[in-house]
Amino acid sequence: MQEGSNSSPPLRLGALIAEGYLNPRQSMARILSLDIDEGDRLLMVAIGIVVSCFGVAFTDSRDEEIGVIVIVFGYLLTIIGGLLQYRFVSWLVGIISREMGGAGRGEDNYTLTAWWMLVTAPLPIIMMVAMRNGNSGIAVFVLFIVAALTLVLLAAYITEVHRFRSTGRVIGAMVALLMVFSFVIGAFLPAAQV
Repeated sequence: MQEGSNSSPPLRLGALIAEGYLNPRQSMARILSLDIDEGDRLLMVAIGIVVSCFGVAFTDSRDEEIGVIVIVFGYLLTIIGGLLQYRFVSWLVGIISREMGGAGRGEDNYTLTAWWMLVTAPLPIIMMVAMRNGNSGIAVFVLFIVAALTLVLLAAYITEVHRFRSTGRVIGAMVALLMVFSFVIGAFLPAAQV
């Protein structure tokens, strides 16, 4: 996207989001150069939450009727969950990245998480559609690709913000940490009875 283009704001946002997938490190650098504030970050998080909520609502094919209270409560929980995710992921990325020698500023962790949440907002919709197909091989493949894409995008944004040299190494560190976390959690869970 060229600076100072005459396109409308939604088209510029669409181009930035496309760049978030096609050239994630460059898009993160561009977002950081905008020097956005907490209000802008919360707007990105809110747009991401709204996109996910509308996507889930349009892909939901329940046969039974559910009450308005349940729907409102569900959306309220989604908003609270999205805001908690924004804070928790930002905090966690900051702590782990600093321990690994990252050079990013604390507020940049919030920017990268908000950007990641906005860019990946359509992915849960794709996952919902794939899960409707049950246990088919294609559905499992789509779920794997979406999960991998989410991880790769987050790793690329972390790499740019904290000025690490290699996105691949960040992905490796993330996978290793996820494995350790899984083993620790698995050790505390009771064995499943078959």
